Amino acid sequence: MRQRTRYDDAYYENSLGRRHWFTDNEAKHELRWRQILAMVDPQPDDVVLELGCATGRHTRRMAPFCSRVTGVDSSDAAIARARASIGAYDDRCSYVCADAADLGFLADSSIDKAMAIDFIEHVPDAALRNILAEVRRVLRPGGLLAVFTPCASHYVERLKARGMILKQLPGHVAVRDLAMCRPLFERAGLPIARAWYSPSTYPAFGALDRILNPVPWIGPFFRFRLCFVARKAG
Repeated sequence: MRQRTRYDDAYYENSLGRRHWFTDNEAKHELRWRQILAMVDPQPDDVVLELGCATGRHTRRMAPFCSRVTGVDSSDAAIARARASIGAYDDRCSYVCADAADLGFLADSSIDKAMAIDFIEHVPDAALRNILAEVRRVLRPGGLLAVFTPCASHYVERLKARGMILKQLPGHVAVRDLAMCRPLFERAGLPIARAWYSPSTYPAFGALDRILNPVPWIGPFFRFRLCFVARKAG
């Protein structure tokens, strides 16, 4: 049985906060950010919510592109680090320590866009259903939820799931593929409108992902990260 991950200072210092030239390099972060912008398509008047904001990296980066952005995380350690960080657009950012399944501090239909970046893989199905219900409540009609998450069909995730060669990352208790996500989001009233795959940024491996992910039969093994946009009916 996998031990429950503690999202405390040690986690943010030793896991999420540790950079590595190969496994956690700047190219990885920049490709992810480009995918985030493509999904969210932020506009100057948008009010944006980030679920599972951790230390606020993407919340701060989104701030110049929208009217207001709020980061939510259930970890006191994460929110403390987010609030301690300084950015040029801090007047547009706020951080709330709360469970994403209980967004009581937000009114109905008060958010234009929400984003869940490297978040839903930390959340089992039952909890995710509750979170999606809350997201639908706070989204305005026609609002969207952008999701970036590991794809369970990729060969790296298959190896991790079987404990072969690679270890699963702390807290990744629910890595899914698109087929797993579609019914969960559909039943929550947030059908997936657009979806695509982001390749690995590791040299050579990324080229394989880009070339092979559209190929029938073997393509699913080369879908590294899943990007999709779910929408509330307008």
